[in-house]
Amino acid sequence: MQRPRRTALNRREGQRGQILVVAVLAMISMIGGVALILEGGNAYAHQRMVQNGADAVANVGATTLAQRLGGATLTDAGLVSAMSALSGSNGLDSYNAWYTDWQGHLLTSGGATTTNQAAAAAVGGGTIPPSAQGVQVGASQSFGTTFGRVIGFSQFAASAEATAVAGALVSGGFMPIIFPINIVDCSNPGAVGTGDTNWTISNPGEPPVGQEYIVPLCKTGGGSFMILDLDGTPNNCDAEVNNPPYLQFPSFPITLNSDNGNNCTTQMIASVNAKHGQVGLIPICDGDCVTNGGSNATYHIIKVAAFYIDYMSDSNSVSNPLCQGNGTTLVPIAGNGSTSCLVGWFVRYVTTGSVGGGVIDGPGSIGVQLIR
Repeated sequence: MQRPRRTALNRREGQRGQILVVAVLAMISMIGGVALILEGGNAYAHQRMVQNGADAVANVGATTLAQRLGGATLTDAGLVSAMSALSGSNGLDSYNAWYTDWQGHLLTSGGATTTNQAAAAAVGGGTIPPSAQGVQVGASQSFGTTFGRVIGFSQFAASAEATAVAGALVSGGFMPIIFPINIVDCSNPGAVGTGDTNWTISNPGEPPVGQEYIVPLCKTGGGSFMILDLDGTPNNCDAEVNNPPYLQFPSFPITLNSDNGNNCTTQMIASVNAKHGQVGLIPICDGDCVTNGGSNATYHIIKVAAFYIDYMSDSNSVSNPLCQGNGTTLVPIAGNGSTSCLVGWFVRYVTTGSVGGGVIDGPGSIGVQLIR
């Protein structure tokens, strides 16, 4: 018996139905792939946002601790307040933070280093460890999807970590000048003068609020000013003031050489005075400074001072009036002020820069560094 022709037609219609199913499945797969690509870009954008937020929270934590190193009063609750404000403004859902030392090592509440996060002192735990100079931050943010819902993902989460520290500043564009920790009168070669712990630190202001000093500039011995060679080119002191080379030391102490060019002070006058109202970073040497009569000197640098510049003066007169002061608001830091001098205020200075070990005291400058 012959089969009806309708059977072949049914077969063709069945094939069309199979093709339609395959097409629908292919379309779903394609939509899913597009969704993954688009959501991947969205996730990357949120990841960068969270990383930037974690960096910001860590930086403000380290900056706040830097102010504490500079003598400001700080509580654990105060640090939480500063960090939480940055967390909210950066769109983070939450963050956790722990105290670290200047190298980023976690600390216990007693100040000992630890590799166990569970034993580390948490920011918000009520206690700032005595050696705290940084914070480690872990931050997170949840965000909804758009196309990801097609394949069953309605929400993703991004997380990031960051660590920032504060400590002795060991990098920057330094002035090619060095002060000893015991500045003396130029008429008294090699004598011990006013130590750096007695240099009054002025408060912020324009100009700073506090004691303005006349620092004598002379080449007389271990207790006097000298010119540094920071770029390896002799007798270019004015160029080093105009465009100070950026130096980064691993830590202090470190030894630097003097500039043996003649009459550097006179060369520098205009360049230094052009920086009136600016803060200059000036290396400080200790008692190991070796001047050798004013040439071929080496200096044992132990810190960097921040000096708010008023003016510099140089004269052949033995009684340069610009270096004598008025005895009250403007006084020589020691002696009679010399015929040449640098005049201004020692200030506590916190800036972005590499951090090294060492005690923050006297006029030492403080750096804040994001280390990871």
